[in-house]
Amino acid sequence: MRRALLFVAGAAIGLVVLAPAALVLPAPPLTATGVSGSVWSAAITNAAIGPLRLGDVAISLQPAALAQGRMGWGVEGAITGQIWRGFAAGGATGLNGRLLGSPIASVPIAGVALADAGATLDGAGRCVEASGQVVADLATPVAGQRQLAGAVRCDGDALLLPLASSDGRVRIDLATTRRQWTARLVVAGASTAEVAALGASGFRSEAGALVKEETGSW
Repeated sequence: MRRALLFVAGAAIGLVVLAPAALVLPAPPLTATGVSGSVWSAAITNAAIGPLRLGDVAISLQPAALAQGRMGWGVEGAITGQIWRGFAAGGATGLNGRLLGSPIASVPIAGVALADAGATLDGAGRCVEASGQVVADLATPVAGQRQLAGAVRCDGDALLLPLASSDGRVRIDLATTRRQWTARLVVAGASTAEVAALGASGFRSEAGALVKEETGSW
């Protein structure tokens, strides 16, 4: 009987680690044009998180994570770190690297750099914990600022990325859930030309600053 149980357990583990990676990866908001290989080792082609582009990414199963009742993978590519999925939660830890593009179409962000970033989401996509630093490089200066930075954290059920310039004149608060995102953009001290351009793109005047709020889905 014991041998039979061991055989069944071994077969089950084998089926899991050799299953096609596309069965469990990617999951929204992560998308890709192709996934090849098994859960043990796979290549994700043209990966993206929403509009942020990661390019080609390789993942490899970390067997030690199975002892914690979850599946974990090491990530190599433009982004390095670990991602994991369990029965009731999933997330990422130790993410470092740079994603190209802007999370918001109306904001000229050239890329976003992650430093030891990570988050845990429960089975419903609600934020449980989050940490790490994010720096966004603006494609063109806004109110004289070229870079925004902030620390990732949970805000209720949402994953919140509060980005601000060093002088606080430009701020973007981006909150995301599994399916949706909301953003609040605030610009203070914009030049006359910028005021006109931002006003034409939907910014409104509020308490001496220009403000725009957007909502979208992944």
